[in-house]
Amino acid sequence: MRTKHTRWLPAILLLYTLSFPGTIFAWSEHPMLVRPALKDLPMWVRLDAVEVKSLKTFLVEVEKNLEQFLAEHEKWSRANLPDYAPCPDQLAFKAIGNHEDILTRFYRAIRVNPHIKVPLYLHLLPHDDTEGRPVADPRDITTLTDISSMINTTYVWINEGEMVHPFMVVSSASDEPDYGFDLGLFDDNNTDYGAQYGFGTQSFGNPNLEYGSQAPFHMGFYHEAKILYKFGPFLKRTYLDYRLFLYRALAQFAFSQNQPYWGWRFAGWGLHYLNDVSMPYHMKPLPGVSTLRMIWINLKAMLGFPKAKNDAVQLVSNRHTVFEEFQVQVLRQALRDKNETHPFLKALASPVEAVPFSYDFLINTASKDSAKRAKEVDKALARYMPAHMVKDPKIEANDLPELDELIETINKDMGNAAIDGMTNVMAERMRSFSMHAQSYLDDVVSKSGI
Repeated sequence: MRTKHTRWLPAILLLYTLSFPGTIFAWSEHPMLVRPALKDLPMWVRLDAVEVKSLKTFLVEVEKNLEQFLAEHEKWSRANLPDYAPCPDQLAFKAIGNHEDILTRFYRAIRVNPHIKVPLYLHLLPHDDTEGRPVADPRDITTLTDISSMINTTYVWINEGEMVHPFMVVSSASDEPDYGFDLGLFDDNNTDYGAQYGFGTQSFGNPNLEYGSQAPFHMGFYHEAKILYKFGPFLKRTYLDYRLFLYRALAQFAFSQNQPYWGWRFAGWGLHYLNDVSMPYHMKPLPGVSTLRMIWINLKAMLGFPKAKNDAVQLVSNRHTVFEEFQVQVLRQALRDKNETHPFLKALASPVEAVPFSYDFLINTASKDSAKRAKEVDKALARYMPAHMVKDPKIEANDLPELDELIETINKDMGNAAIDGMTNVMAERMRSFSMHAQSYLDDVVSKSGI
């Protein structure tokens, strides 16, 4: 007879399989994809600039109605999100009229890291001009101590009362959830708020990494074999859908309260999570590794032979890292050169056939397609990237100095044809990214009567 501990041993080992040693971010620098994907929407021409407001100002102005809205959305979440972890009643937002703690009360009610900064700023692209606005230090925008992913980006401050176009608001906000929103939210993350939020123990990801605890909010494994869910039921404990639909609803609420700046900003926050869905490495735990092999390598690890498991994790981590670096380096250069004929920018401007946004769209269109394409993308990385970066489990790709000059390294080791091959594979993902973004934003706009 198996004891309680031995019964869950396979699941425990799967947890470690999913504790990625490398990055758990999806697309690097979301606005670089969002702006090319959304720039041709007709609505931008007819929309006027909106007045910038701080989050505190917004909350003070809508406090009374916000209490009712969040209570109603909590009921909706409990009824409509299959694996939702209910918000503890004591965290519910109450309109008590205290302006001093209104930010904290809001952060607790939506269960985010209460230390997030949420300043007023714009995220510029490589070819943008600052237009005389003061440049912001990334450390004043994010809670992360490691800002290496932000140092090549220009952020500029804007002021309360200033008028800014909605296109810039929503695209800038699309990167924000990676700035610490979902860090430390679980019981075992050693934070006072994580112990109160009701999400339980961290279901996957590495809680020892600064950014590792955000994984269950930015990844969703909706299309695994039933036997895998049986061995690892925690795979279903993902909260990407919760975040996406919360911020979508907050956007609609803000618009209904005649608060367009926060309508667009919340819309950008929600867009971030749908962007993550189009990243194959966020929709499959181990792309390129079959279900039977996953079970087999975990069985060997149980028997004291963890090498195959460790190697599989390291290879997937390395390929995920190289995928992101290729995307950000190639796309940044195309934008800097204003090269509208580049395959990435052409793909973002040419989305796949539109499907209307809904919960079914999230599960059975967006995430299903991404999970299906994961094996193809993984094979392309193995084929087109330098072998030592993607085929050697003894190497940590994040530590390779040549990662910073990835395109030159590929050209030297693999030839220009490899760059073209990887570009074409990734461009197809960007066509899906573009459709997802447009479908989501069309939904927010139409339901808000904009």
